[in-house]
Amino acid sequence: MSELAGKLNQCYVLSGEVAMTGSTGAKINAIDNSTWNQLCDLLDIPQFGDEYKNRIGGLKDTEVSISGNYDPSDTNGQNVLVAGDICYIGIYPQGTTVAGKQVKAIVGSVEISADVTGKQTISASLSGIGAPAALPARS
Repeated sequence: MSELAGKLNQCYVLSGEVAMTGSTGAKINAIDNSTWNQLCDLLDIPQFGDEYKNRIGGLKDTEVSISGNYDPSDTNGQNVLVAGDICYIGIYPQGTTVAGKQVKAIVGSVEISADVTGKQTISASLSGIGAPAALPARS
């Protein structure tokens, strides 16, 4: 069985220009949804006489979004996510005992919302700067 339940996934963040190791970075508390999206520009390269488009892959990109319950006391996790700041964002899809992936990113947006029942949530979108790298298992 190659499928895994998402409940093992964990998200980590480290502010600044230095990549995370297996002992640096902080877990982002209360996150219950994350998306790691790898993209590339698709370039049309048609020639006269072609009846169908021909494409090649261009520049690659990584986008990460996270969301969950807002935790104002999460000073090393949620509070590191400030729009415009640079950080390393990483995910462990299979839990922290197995290597994950990380990317240097700029925080594009952070939204904190609350409803009438008192539930507060946070969501953040980050855009990669450069190529993703391995995120070592936590020690």
